[in-house]
Parts: sequence; C-alpha cells; structure tokens
Amino acid sequence: MNQNLNLLEPVQHGSVMFPLEYYHCVFPLGVGNLPVHWHEEFEITLVQKGSCTYQVDLKPYQIAEGDVLLLPPEMLHGTGERPDAEFITDSFVFRLDMLESQLPDSCTAQFLAPLASGTVRFPVYLPASDPAAPLIRNSFETVKNTFLEKPFGYELEIKAQLLHMFFLLYRNVPYRKNNPAHTEITDKLKLVLQFIQEHYQNPVTIQELAELCHFSEYHFMRFFKRHMNMTCIEYLNQYRLEMASRQLAGTELPITSIALESGFNNISYFNRVFKKKFGITPKEYRSCSGGTHTL
Repeated sequence: MNQNLNLLEPVQHGSVMFPLEYYHCVFPLGVGNLPVHWHEEFEITLVQKGSCTYQVDLKPYQIAEGDVLLLPPEMLHGTGERPDAEFITDSFVFRLDMLESQLPDSCTAQFLAPLASGTVRFPVYLPASDPAAPLIRNSFETVKNTFLEKPFGYELEIKAQLLHMFFLLYRNVPYRKNNPAHTEITDKLKLVLQFIQEHYQNPVTIQELAELCHFSEYHFMRFFKRHMNMTCIEYLNQYRLEMASRQLAGTELPITSIALESGFNNISYFNRVFKKKFGITPKEYRSCSGGTHTL
C-alpha cells in the first residue's frame, strides 16, 4: 500500500527530471484510512475495485469502481472512513509544469497555468456513468501501461497522453472559476492540519488551534466540525493513530514507545482507540503487517 501519511507530503513524486509517480493503493480490511492531506502536484485517481467515502475539497464523495478523481494542486483530500471491503485505486501524481512550455504559449497560458494556480477547476469527481469517464479511463490506462513497461522514449508518450487527457477534460467536462471565500476556508484548515502534523507528538490544545484561525474556541470547534465532518480532537487522534500504525508496520520499536511518540500518554487509552479504529490490537496489527512483536 503506497501512501504518505503527512498532511503536506514532503516526498518527491518521481524525479526532478520527470516529476511524475504512479501509486497502486490497496486498502484491505483492518488497515486504516488515508488522513486528509494535500500536495503541490496534480493527481488523477482511478478506482479499480470496491467503494469508499472520499473527502475532497471539504465534501464527502462515495466513489466506486470506474470512478475518476481529479485533484488539483493544494486541494485537501483523503478517505473519510475505513473501507468495509477491499478497495483498490491507481493514481498518478505529477507536476503540471512538466507539461508547460518554457516559452509562453497558448497551451500554458490558456489551459495549464489556470489549473496550476487554481483559477480553473474541473469537478473533482467523475462517476463511471459520466460520458467523459471512459475517455479518461482509456487514456489513464495507456499512461499506466507505458509507465510500467517503460519502453524507450516512454516519457514522451506519457506527456502526450497527459496533455490528451486535459484536452478531453476541457472538451467534455464543464469547469468553473474558483471561489475566493472557499479558498479562505481551506487556507485556515491547512494551517490547522499543518500544525497538527508538526506537533501531534506533543499535547495540542483547542486554544492553540483556534488562535491559528483567529477564532474563539467555540467558533473554531463548530468551524472544524462543519467542514471536516469530525471534531478536531477526533482528527488529532486519527492522525496520531495513523502515525502509530506506520511505526508498528515499519519499525521494531516497542509498542509502548510508539504510543508515547505518537502523542498518547495513556497506554490503555491508546490500545482502546487503536482497536476501535483498526478492529485489532496494536500487537495484532504488527503481526498482520509482518512487524516484530515488541512490548
């Protein structure tokens, strides 16, 4: 399962010379969700199997096999809940400027730059029934096969297909201008989520989070719950649990140490909320993920 659990992903997607990466993500039972995050690249995701609730741009979407997600740079997104059955997606994450011309031209000025700046937005969700979805899927599969096979000159074919996908989108999918008021809301949420990412190992108070938005604690709690569909404490615990699960799967640190490093000072509480989220204990999770039993 390929996923980065930080809010603002610090990883390099692809290489400096070819900033594009492919991710095949499998979410089986017992594995947690993908916390809300954002990155500077454009992302196109195709659902290959199953269904799941995704939260994109502060709204929940029930996505299923054949659906397409179009996630522009800096858009908040993540799974809203743990899938009830196997859920598989394929994604390409890439920088839009890899498609732009070094010299100003109409393609960059009229189509790519507005996408990169957020001035133009396509619908984030294309259901499988949308007439444009099969067109995007076919082009996506061509990019995927080319990326995996990597024939000589594969970079040229991928760039050509990505440009073709945007041609299909502009031709077949209605787009809109971005809403400045909506941007202000997401900017405030990004500040809060970034703070949680950087400080989740330490005590985090509602007062600290509210001050980031220049809200009272009461106003902030209502604001967060309205736009994130969970309380800020629930999100903080979710993020801490995701960090803990990554440590359990990828390190041999003692479970008690992982709990403490993830911001849980009460081990009994950590075990209880972990089992509630994942359906199994931390020790069982480590066993399922192939880690070492260390208490």
